[in-house]
Amino acid sequence: MKEMFAARAAAPGWRALPVRDRMQPIRFVRQLLVRDLDEWIALLGQEAGKTPMDALTTDLLTVIQAIAYYEKNTAKLLRSRRVRTPLWLAGSSSHIAYEPCGVAAIIAPWNFPLQLTLIPALAAAAVGNTVLLKPSEKLPLLSKRIAALIEEAAFPPGVLQLVEGGQAEAERLIDARPDKLWFTGSEAAGRSVLARAGAQLIPCVLELGGKDPMIVCADAHIERAARAAVWGAFLHSGQVCISVERVYVHESIYAAFLAAVVAYTRELRQAEGGSWSEIGALATEEGWHKVKRLLDDAVAKGASIAAGGLPPGAEPPLFPPTVLTGVTEEMQLMQEEIFGPLLPIMAFQSEDEVIRLANASPYGLSASIFTANRKKGLALAARLETGSCSINDVVRHIGNMHLPFGGVKASGFGRAHGEEGLLAFCRSKSVMVNAGRSSSQINWFPYREQAFSGLKQAIGYMYGRRRGRR
Repeated sequence: MKEMFAARAAAPGWRALPVRDRMQPIRFVRQLLVRDLDEWIALLGQEAGKTPMDALTTDLLTVIQAIAYYEKNTAKLLRSRRVRTPLWLAGSSSHIAYEPCGVAAIIAPWNFPLQLTLIPALAAAAVGNTVLLKPSEKLPLLSKRIAALIEEAAFPPGVLQLVEGGQAEAERLIDARPDKLWFTGSEAAGRSVLARAGAQLIPCVLELGGKDPMIVCADAHIERAARAAVWGAFLHSGQVCISVERVYVHESIYAAFLAAVVAYTRELRQAEGGSWSEIGALATEEGWHKVKRLLDDAVAKGASIAAGGLPPGAEPPLFPPTVLTGVTEEMQLMQEEIFGPLLPIMAFQSEDEVIRLANASPYGLSASIFTANRKKGLALAARLETGSCSINDVVRHIGNMHLPFGGVKASGFGRAHGEEGLLAFCRSKSVMVNAGRSSSQINWFPYREQAFSGLKQAIGYMYGRRRGRR
């Protein structure tokens, strides 16, 4: 694979550069994105179906903030870290060094064509890796524009390359044996990627699907919770891995909450092609038909449409934001990742019940809790099996570059963003340095009985007492 040869050739020189020099083209990417905001917003609307506000805040702003974080923090996070050395190893000092993996491969999805391509790619490059980036083949215009962005940013040859194509190209990229693989996509695709990479012992980060629950407690601010549910479910037409996919609301406020959600949903404007509106189009015809299948299954099993629904003869790409009641856990839309504008709402009676329902999903990406009691919110969050959780907010925590982001269970493993996101592309190296003045050490050959007895006494004195008390 010619791109891999070029990446391998460029790796030693790129790795050897000081962080400030590696940050120059990365900083230029930020400046170019800001310079061309309007062009990017138009293109994201044209090809990805994003509204202008979604394009600006969820793709462009998130990437710009991530780059600013890298500029400020990369050098500090990559400094060697001094750690303690045990007494019996006296005469030595110890530290942890962080080194790039080598060549990082990024396989990115279509739903956030800037955020989910550039954030991991630039993180990998910032810490000294060369990068092979495969964007989604479903958005060819955006892929070409990203390639032009990288070229104008003037990365050295071989440092950051685009690899275009579909599944066959992704498989070829894995078979080229990168030193680190970063995949974002569906659970099914993630399992396939993991099997192929695992056969070659390639370490992976997998960011997979979600089925995020929103819990609305009896003491919640109803208007805020309702507006959050509508935005969190219908942002980018629900094509967000941390969309609100199911709402559990306490039975005492269920009617008031539902009425507010229905009212706010009916206020939403929907349009294609980046026109000014709250809701855009679904990006793929395949996705549109999946959402329709989930809606049809729910209605056939007894669910009611409280707002939205498909009009007769509806065709892709527009899918109206739809609120459903009377849903049960047996319906497909309560089990599968929807990835579209459906919002099922259920009532619950007790905290134990809602935690059981929220954790019943095989996914564990994120969640949200609405309550006026901070202590109760934190206690509920601690019981949820998710990689992240927002209290009295939804989705927006992904934009905080100081927080790691990732899932548990079938939502994958590894973390993006923040310190963990940068160090995900590093290998930690343990280094212990002895002054080297002595000709021998206490436990080197030849073994001596006097040293043996002394070590036994020392172990009894140091570790035989109850720890933590004087």
